[in-house]
Amino acid sequence: MLEKLRTLLKAERTEENRENGVSVALSDLTAMKRFVRLLSFDTRGVSRSEGFGQHRSPFRGRGMEFDEVRSYHAGDDVRLIDWRVTARTGKPYTKLYREERDRPVLFLGDFRSFMKFGTRKAFKSVVAAKALAALAWASRENGDKIGALIVSSNGFVKVAPHRQMRRLMEVFNATAAACDDLNAAENEPALSGVLAELRRVSKTGGRVFVLSDFHDFDEDSEKHLAAIGLHCDVVCVQIFDALEAAPPPSGTYRVSDGQNMMTLPADDADWRTAYTQRFETARKRVSDFCLAHKMLYVPVRTDDDLIRTLRSALFERKG
Repeated sequence: MLEKLRTLLKAERTEENRENGVSVALSDLTAMKRFVRLLSFDTRGVSRSEGFGQHRSPFRGRGMEFDEVRSYHAGDDVRLIDWRVTARTGKPYTKLYREERDRPVLFLGDFRSFMKFGTRKAFKSVVAAKALAALAWASRENGDKIGALIVSSNGFVKVAPHRQMRRLMEVFNATAAACDDLNAAENEPALSGVLAELRRVSKTGGRVFVLSDFHDFDEDSEKHLAAIGLHCDVVCVQIFDALEAAPPPSGTYRVSDGQNMMTLPADDADWRTAYTQRFETARKRVSDFCLAHKMLYVPVRTDDDLIRTLRSALFERKG
């Protein structure tokens, strides 16, 4: 009887956390499928058969999609000679085709302790989880293989890229579990270490989504992310709360980390300026890095319209 009561109380707390934007359930992530049509990107209208990929590869060869005609070079396959152009010009020309290959899409979902914060609508971790789910559904709609590196305070869970639905559910289950874990570990992984692992498992020609607040984005993180960007299409989604970007209204605020207590000098003009500049400097470091390395940077505030923000960024890039 006591155990049953504990289960009921736990279920009530879980449901209350979901309503308050503190955690997500698997059903919340699967429900993000309704935004697929708004977020579908890079669809090329090619055949969706199992035998061929959906996206162009940078590698040329005897694929299914014609690329161009160029002068015949010694060693070229004579079966690919374009006889019409050859007859018209009097010089041998050959056809080149671009192979269509499957594109793996990897998600790095950051659900460490710093992400378990929010003063508007939901925790950063909840926004990250829903963004990951919406983008994963859109990627799967394009025929991509979905994989993930889901990071929590206690480590990370890896799901290898695959097109099967059960693998997508593995990603969502790991995401919901990491988002729901509110316990902070003393030695949680650093972003640089997670990016090093992402660098190891990412494949050439793939797409990588990094969803994080980037609070510990340092030189090592830059090194690993830059290396990933050399062979992958990288999208950095930086999630932040309004209270991180700007100080609270003037007044007296007593705050605590659970052990220590302090008062915020919110009436001090210099403190307010330094507060804002500190966040903007850190944010600009990430955005400038992405610009320099030709990566897409998407800032998302916890009280933004998530789908509208993602859609705007994706369509802007597509254009």
